[in-house]
Amino acid sequence: MRNDALREYKFKLYLNANHFVIFNGQKGESHPHTWEFAIELLVDKDKFIMFLDFEKAIDDYLEPFQDKLLNDIKPFDTIIPTLENMLDYFAPIFYEEIKKIGGLLIKIEASETPSRTYVYSFRGRDEYLNDLNEHMNTALSNIVHSIVEESLDEE
Repeated sequence: MRNDALREYKFKLYLNANHFVIFNGQKGESHPHTWEFAIELLVDKDKFIMFLDFEKAIDDYLEPFQDKLLNDIKPFDTIIPTLENMLDYFAPIFYEEIKKIGGLLIKIEASETPSRTYVYSFRGRDEYLNDLNEHMNTALSNIVHSIVEESLDEE
């Protein structure tokens, strides 16, 4: 018998691009990064997880940014593409992309180096809590349905 209604997964994706930042009105040098996005999500335990579906959705979204100068691409032509600004922009979009596939995004960790990570968490946000409640209700309904089916099969 199942003891959990949801499973938690984590996968990583990468964005290779250049950017520059502006500090005190001074434009810095353009330089490359390989940003790592570690994405944590929940999926109903009874649902078969296709990592490829989640990875493809995020990769497809990031494709126009790959190998480009971010400062030349909307919205980073008006928003300085710092690690924090990038993730603050991408996180709600990733949330919706993952939701379309049937997952629930918990948090994203974005790193520009192994020692620098910015975390964007959805825990405690109204939309996340509502979606979590919906996932739990669906998962619990599936468990009840499974128990009823097992009981009927035993008769």
